[in-house]
Amino acid sequence: MMAILEFIVVCLAIVFVFKGIIMPIKVDGSSMYPTLHDGDLAFMSRLDLNSKQIKRFDIVTLDCKQLDNVIIKRVIGLPGEKIVYKNDCLYVNGKYIKENYLNKSHIKDVKSRYNISYFTDDFEISVGENEIFVLGDNRVNSLDSRELGCFKIENVLSKKGIILFPFNHMKGMN
Repeated sequence: MMAILEFIVVCLAIVFVFKGIIMPIKVDGSSMYPTLHDGDLAFMSRLDLNSKQIKRFDIVTLDCKQLDNVIIKRVIGLPGEKIVYKNDCLYVNGKYIKENYLNKSHIKDVKSRYNISYFTDDFEISVGENEIFVLGDNRVNSLDSRELGCFKIENVLSKKGIILFPFNHMKGMN
């Protein structure tokens, strides 16, 4: 009887952790490459998902109703901001913002391979209140807010975390 009770307690604890604290996610596709690779397994945090805790450049998972799927992207625009990309440069409310997380050699390779001038095509968008604007790190191969529109804060399922598998990809995600 005690073993059954212990088993039930352990199962409930596991459910609580995975429903309330940690979200396992398997990366599907190359939209976040080279930061994340197709097939990477990560655990991401379900804590602090309100608009004050979500920061620019956080990696987040989102409940994407349009695709009926969970997607993983990087936060670029926060509530109420005007986002402009011009000549591969990000401007937020008119101020240039450096994107240090982007892999320069990957960008150069992609531009050469696809014979394109810009990694991120020029665009302009205003982010609504209680919304975020997200992009994949692999801009030429990402279905993101440019096509799907901004996401409501309540659509954020998790943020940040750690890649656990494969072991040679193990690292923290910021």
